[in-house]
Amino acid sequence: MYACLHVLAAASQSATLAADLQQLALQFSPLIEKTSADTVMFCITPLRRLIGSPHQIASEICRYGYERNLRANLAIASNPDTAVLLAHHYPGVTLVTPGEERFHIASIPLVKLFSHDLPVDPALLDVLRRWGLKTCEDLAALPEKGVAERLGAAGVYLRNLAAGRIDRPLRVPAEETSYEKRIEPEYPVTLLEPLLFLFGSALTELCGRLRSQSRSARLLQVKLELSQPTQSEESASSAPAHGVSSTYECALEFPVPVDQGSVMLKLLQLHLERHPPAGAVTAFTLRLDPVEPQRLQGSLFLPATPQPDKLHLTLKRIEGLVGEGNVGVPELLNTHRPDAFQLSMHLGDLNPTRKGSSEPPYAATLRLALRLFRPALHARVRLADLAPKQVVAPGVQGAVVESAGPWKTSGDWWTLTPWVREEWDVALDDGALYRIYCELQTREWYVHAVYD
Repeated sequence: MYACLHVLAAASQSATLAADLQQLALQFSPLIEKTSADTVMFCITPLRRLIGSPHQIASEICRYGYERNLRANLAIASNPDTAVLLAHHYPGVTLVTPGEERFHIASIPLVKLFSHDLPVDPALLDVLRRWGLKTCEDLAALPEKGVAERLGAAGVYLRNLAAGRIDRPLRVPAEETSYEKRIEPEYPVTLLEPLLFLFGSALTELCGRLRSQSRSARLLQVKLELSQPTQSEESASSAPAHGVSSTYECALEFPVPVDQGSVMLKLLQLHLERHPPAGAVTAFTLRLDPVEPQRLQGSLFLPATPQPDKLHLTLKRIEGLVGEGNVGVPELLNTHRPDAFQLSMHLGDLNPTRKGSSEPPYAATLRLALRLFRPALHARVRLADLAPKQVVAPGVQGAVVESAGPWKTSGDWWTLTPWVREEWDVALDDGALYRIYCELQTREWYVHAVYD
């Protein structure tokens, strides 16, 4: 059973009465639906054990409204939409017994069906009027099959609404959840270990809020408020007092959404060990940016891959050893420069599947693999008739048996690092096939790769 309260007020009093109406509804239920500025609705089924029958509940609601000098229409029905229609159409108190909804809303004009938010096009009202329909009784009397053939799902929905057969849950707005936590210790913290203890407590609370809303975080923003001792305080023999204040800010972006506080805490620890704050921490603020969690479908025919958050944590530990920018996943740059790539910490999809193709993962086609030398091997090349005849490089030496080329490529001429080269594929007398090129700007030759 649902109760709907609707108040008629002038424009100057609408804001005040709407607030009073909402406060009245909150006296009986913490979950209310605000259908419009002057209409609220809530479920009264749990109140039957506390107050009694629907008649007693209606009497108690009226008593609370009278004490607050609030005049409103009250309707109680078995479904929310019927209660809204009755509260908008009938003054005073209206109580409908389950199963009799159609008879009570029969005389309500069709325009009332479009008075509150509906998932249908308002233009359907003109169609119904052209059919000669005026009341909910007229629409409910039509056969459902015929309405479905002419008006589709929207027409069937309107017909069921006119018959009082729409049963839906309340549209309760989600509470705004704050994903920010500020902690101010009693004393300035100079060591990392006690600071991590406070971070862990805050992150556990924030991640609990994330999981309660079925959310994850892609970004962790950290703001530390620091205090540094003044020169006079540093020279004093007593315990230093902290004077000059500053801030330390950092942002940790995760490659995949994370909702585990332990993973965030470890990543924050690794970051602070490489970039420690220059002073004692007097307060800090942690803020998470909520996003939709990542949902992966595993494959029966692919080996299991490590969890993305744990893999990212491992990469961060390696990064602490080899330095930033020296670990990650290679990504090709948007350029034609040969072998142009960068390392990225975005792991992407760790469970790839082939979609939309019936071709097996490995087609039965003979392919040549090109193994690059990084860096390219500096070489001395002897030419004859503008074609390479002999190549000498570290680990590579021989006469050219057959060659193909040249292929001239260039790019980035608008930057400070343009490139232009002339490439050849050469087969040497040692039985190997190589890719060599000449930098036309410097006339230097290099062995770029070897074919398998």
